[in-house]
Amino acid sequence: MYRRRIKRAPPSVFPETLEEFGFLIDEHNHLVDTSGKRYEFDLKAKDREHQEAHSRALSDVVSQVMRKRMEDEFKLIRATVPLGIDETDKTSPQANIMLSPNAKDCKRLLILISGTMETLGTWSRRLLTKHSTEIGSMHSVVKQAHEEGYGVIILNPNAHWWVNSRDTVLVPTRSQFELIPSLESPEEHVDYVLRNFVQGFASKEIFFIAHKYGTHALAQALCKQFNTFKNRVSGVAVVDGTHAIDSFPDPTFQKWWSLNTVGFIQSELDDKGKVEYRDYAGCNCVNAGTQEFDFTLVEQMPSIFRFFHTRKDRDNTFERYKDSLQPFHPDDPTTAMVAFHHPGGDEGEEEKTDEVKDEVKDEVKDEVKHEGEGQGEGGVVVDGETTVKNAHTDATTTPSADS
Repeated sequence: MYRRRIKRAPPSVFPETLEEFGFLIDEHNHLVDTSGKRYEFDLKAKDREHQEAHSRALSDVVSQVMRKRMEDEFKLIRATVPLGIDETDKTSPQANIMLSPNAKDCKRLLILISGTMETLGTWSRRLLTKHSTEIGSMHSVVKQAHEEGYGVIILNPNAHWWVNSRDTVLVPTRSQFELIPSLESPEEHVDYVLRNFVQGFASKEIFFIAHKYGTHALAQALCKQFNTFKNRVSGVAVVDGTHAIDSFPDPTFQKWWSLNTVGFIQSELDDKGKVEYRDYAGCNCVNAGTQEFDFTLVEQMPSIFRFFHTRKDRDNTFERYKDSLQPFHPDDPTTAMVAFHHPGGDEGEEEKTDEVKDEVKDEVKDEVKHEGEGQGEGGVVVDGETTVKNAHTDATTTPSADS
């Protein structure tokens, strides 16, 4: 039977500069057209596929502008991955990461990992085009890190494919392509950069911000390289993370993760600032007070840097703090461990721990009584009576007062 062949429209060709698109970035870091009107995605477009391709192409150009701005303002440099490719070689499959000039030798190192489908140096295409080019890109984070003396590495976990002599985060459907060696998945990319770059860097105060699926890739890499990094990481902030701690069943890693990681998650406005232990995340999570897609980043970035500030100059030796009371601080909402019990443990020790927990509760009550439940705008409110069940132990946990 004869079937008429479906004719597919050729792929759209879009401009390569903001000016050619008819847009610019104004003094408020908004993407606007030449009349000053802010960009809006046309939800009613008849050709939705074309509109989405147009939006993607426009956001890619904005991302390029913001990468160039970060290179100019903060002197970020690009490094080629995988290693071993000559800088004049433009044909071998490859991608870039971005580093500050002091990344190799700095005291404190901040590593940024984006979620799925985002390009180098971008948190969210949606925020980039509709909210703020500074916040949608990583510019505002790099700026604050630069001002506070951090070295910075920006990973590029979604550049897996090599198409027409360039890397891309889009799954190729109509073109010949190659997979970039050692970068065939977000997990491989993060593991490769930590193993081949960060391991050899000087910093013993390493901080991470990971977004969405970047959290899973980070957790897997840290679990695989646990002995290398367990004594070098100061703090991990995961934003709307899609990881599940049960994917990493090592109880020692789970314990380390809960003591060093804070999740920042979408929530109702009334729950903003509330801290809850989430079994799936394996750590305490702060409610952001927004349910709008990607806006957890906007709401909680100040809280993330306050959390990091509490961890500066800490002795990160895991053996030193793994079984001790963690100091309570209003800007450090990590799980505060009293003790970890395993089935069949010493009953006398359990009784002793119960006494300690009662003492800690009393201390926290006094602390809250004197300082009040609120810890300032955007701070964390913790109820001294709250105890939290940990997924990998039999013990409850309670925050302690400042030592």
